[in-house]
Amino acid sequence: MRIKKELIKFEKRSIPKLNYGIIHSQVGFSDGVSIVMRQMESVMTEYMKIPKSNINYLVGATKNTSPRIRVCRYLWHKYHINKLMLNHFKEGYGGIRSEKIERAIGHAVDEIKTFVDDKDIDVIIAHNTGHPVNFIFSVALSRYYRNEIKKGRRTPKYIVWWHDSHLERKRFANPLHDVKRYLMQGVPGRFVEYILFINSLQFDQVQNYFLELDKKYHGYYDSIFHNHAVIYNTATTVINSYKDLERDEFTERTEKFLKAFGINRLIKRRKLNLSNVQFCLQHTRVVPRKRIDFGLRYAYELFDTLKKKRKTKAMIFFVSGHSGDETGNYKRKLIQLNEQLSKTYKTRNFFLIFAEDHKDSGIFFEEFPIIFTKLGGISTYFSEIEGFGNNLLEVMAAGLIPVVYTYPVFVKDIAKHKFKTVCLDRFNIDKESISKVVELIEKERMRKMWANKNLEILKRRFSNKIISWKLKRAIIRKRQHI
Repeated sequence: MRIKKELIKFEKRSIPKLNYGIIHSQVGFSDGVSIVMRQMESVMTEYMKIPKSNINYLVGATKNTSPRIRVCRYLWHKYHINKLMLNHFKEGYGGIRSEKIERAIGHAVDEIKTFVDDKDIDVIIAHNTGHPVNFIFSVALSRYYRNEIKKGRRTPKYIVWWHDSHLERKRFANPLHDVKRYLMQGVPGRFVEYILFINSLQFDQVQNYFLELDKKYHGYYDSIFHNHAVIYNTATTVINSYKDLERDEFTERTEKFLKAFGINRLIKRRKLNLSNVQFCLQHTRVVPRKRIDFGLRYAYELFDTLKKKRKTKAMIFFVSGHSGDETGNYKRKLIQLNEQLSKTYKTRNFFLIFAEDHKDSGIFFEEFPIIFTKLGGISTYFSEIEGFGNNLLEVMAAGLIPVVYTYPVFVKDIAKHKFKTVCLDRFNIDKESISKVVELIEKERMRKMWANKNLEILKRRFSNKIISWKLKRAIIRKRQHI
């Protein structure tokens, strides 16, 4: 049993000796949070000298089995009770719904307590407990703290890695009273001691939430104001320079990709050569806010321009991510849009391919950018809104040049670094941007220069090392409760 102690402040020298509990809905997948969790463990072991044995995970689902990963189904965002909370967000709960929700939260609280006690956790780093997508997990974590503090037991330090929140999504606007009560209680609630935001806009967006909590728990706003930091998404560069594309390993993986996704067969059937095909990567999940529909329209117009210039005879538009929870029938709409555009542009040589339709390909999500760079491809990234842009950084870290819509965080936090990209400030296909992309496709030397410039900026400004000192500061700041 944990014994009540005075508020403590961990010392910098004790960081490698502490036990860390990383909590999230899932780990090991291709979503942005899973990517950050991989980066974070790398930083903790490499730069902070924390043994892997001191880092344990409690998640709702995992792609990897490990003694350090404990699975609790109640924490998964796709757990049926969590989906019930999301599906009835606007109409409220009550009655049998509330009973089911409370039971699930209770089980999750027990699992969290068992995990903390078994692993003797000193610091919890919880990902996205400010987002109702993780409703049960967030509220349960908050209740765990409430229960333990009430009993006078010492708790782990509670750090939130804030990727998104309900205040950034229209579908979570105007919650009913009982839903709002859950949000105030534990999404993420008053027991958070330090917040790591992923962009500089987020604190302003959530100030009203903190001020509301401050009315009931005086001093809360001031506490968060002095105990938060911004950690941009970071990227590990896949290559040091464009010249590294010549490495045999990339050639082998590219050949495997062409075979596994039936592209060699497709090219042969259409009596084409690889040099006749233009590749375009959409390196995101399949969700409406990624605006893959606009990406398709843009790619068709680009393909039409290239054909008229006799630069290509076919285009492959490849979507690397899986279908997300808010997809609905979005993927079906994209397939229908592709069929419509094929008729409009009078072509049978534009191919829309979803990676998730080829689950046994043997090619991993993180490999696609380097493969498309190797194939002389480009990338589209037309998201309306992003927490930051993990997949955008991944694309550039592989030397691939993206065409980007300048979403708010891009304008505020990314544009100032002067990455070499083709930018659109409206969802409008203009001749100027199409001409610039055509020029990039035609001139390998230009692509090489742009890629090397982006790689240099990533190494200098977006290195994983940056995570290290900010995470250290979060850990050693004085506790806000026992």
